[in-house]
Amino acid sequence: MKTKSLPLALLVAAGLLSSTATASAYTTYGNTVVNGTTYNLSPGENLYYANLSNAYIPDANLTGADLTYANLSNADLTGAKLTGVYLTYATLIGTTLTNADLTYANLFYANLTGADLTFANLSNVLLTGATVSYSNWTDFSTNSGALGLGSYGFDTSLINYAGPAPVPEPSTYGLIGIGALGVAFAARRKKQKSV
Repeated sequence: MKTKSLPLALLVAAGLLSSTATASAYTTYGNTVVNGTTYNLSPGENLYYANLSNAYIPDANLTGADLTYANLSNADLTGAKLTGVYLTYATLIGTTLTNADLTYANLFYANLTGADLTFANLSNVLLTGATVSYSNWTDFSTNSGALGLGSYGFDTSLINYAGPAPVPEPSTYGLIGIGALGVAFAARRKKQKSV
């Protein structure tokens, strides 16, 4: 009887140990093993060149962390707090950033190709030189939920791209004016004919 229960107990213990090891890989803060390396995923940490690709770390709080040159490809950072984070030259290809807070984050030359930015907060984000897969910034705004990038826009022509409709260029006003004159001339000519 005892000999039969011993293998069963060993199997249960092994199962508990394996589940604990797996769970630790999904910690959203503190020391976390990702891709075989232990990283301290806490606010303000230095995570230079960190390989967090394919990591599952939703709701992580990395406020003020330095992720320069970090690889976050295909990582799940849903709801993560990335306020003021340095993602300079970071790779975010296919990264899920749904509902993430990227306020004041530095994405200088970051690669955001295929990243999911649905409802992410991109207020005052620095996107100078960043690679974004959207065909235009209106699409980017629609898919990101951004409300404008303020004075930290991609460049001066894209400041507040998601804000009020852009003011027409002088050439546009010129075409409108020519069209209005044409209509007025046609109306006047018609009036003269009828008299």
